[in-house]
Amino acid sequence: MKPIANGCRLVLFGLLLTACDKATGLDYDALPESICTIAQLKLLCDGQSHTIAGQTSVRGIVTANNRYGEFPGQLVIEDATSGIAIAADYPAADNAYPLGEEAVVYCNGLTLYDYGGKIELGKIGDGTTRIPREELGKHLRKSGKTPVRKPARPVRIDELTAAHVDTYVRIDGVHFVETGTWCDRDPETGRPRTSERTVADARGNRLTVRTAGSATYANDPLPEGSGSLCGIVDYFNGVYSLRVTGFEAYFAATPATPPTAYP
Repeated sequence: MKPIANGCRLVLFGLLLTACDKATGLDYDALPESICTIAQLKLLCDGQSHTIAGQTSVRGIVTANNRYGEFPGQLVIEDATSGIAIAADYPAADNAYPLGEEAVVYCNGLTLYDYGGKIELGKIGDGTTRIPREELGKHLRKSGKTPVRKPARPVRIDELTAAHVDTYVRIDGVHFVETGTWCDRDPETGRPRTSERTVADARGNRLTVRTAGSATYANDPLPEGSGSLCGIVDYFNGVYSLRVTGFEAYFAATPATPPTAYP
């Protein structure tokens, strides 16, 4: 797996800022005619953080949400160029941003920040990076197109690179190294806690699978045998991992059951 290169952000910022960070009047009332790509947006953050000023918008397909407790306080969207995690305080039970929905993000006033070597989007303030619930309608809109689930891109563990981070992939022919449940229990509270498991392929390559303790299937047994996982590629301090989305785990020995929506 190839690491994210710190020195690969050489861009012509004059052109980029013209297309992606216009300092014209702010307008949240209509869908913008000019939208930059997610890859262009992420390039604006060439340090620890970058607060966006001006008419800046991106659009992408929702590939991960918290419908099943998998991405608490986050959405992930993806376009043809890249994907990005958005920190947002939205009610998961409402399923306001379903998988396959095309979302338009009005980035004016939001902040891009480097979290462990990858760029995320949110609003920094009062000790949080999440877009406040009362501001969601200003920053996140549906495009109005019919939701269509984006097919997961097949990739091998040893093929993962920076280009896959925060994108929706499918990894085939893997098995879980451990047995037990998706998540451990906190010894003090008895509640599931965010946990890491390991999958391996036939070539001996290994990948961490990280599951939030809030996932509705946190207490379910891990799949047995060989199969496929679909999820979002994560990255933190030089290490790639996978976060399953939509409880997409396809193992013949352990047929998947429909997940329960987050209460």
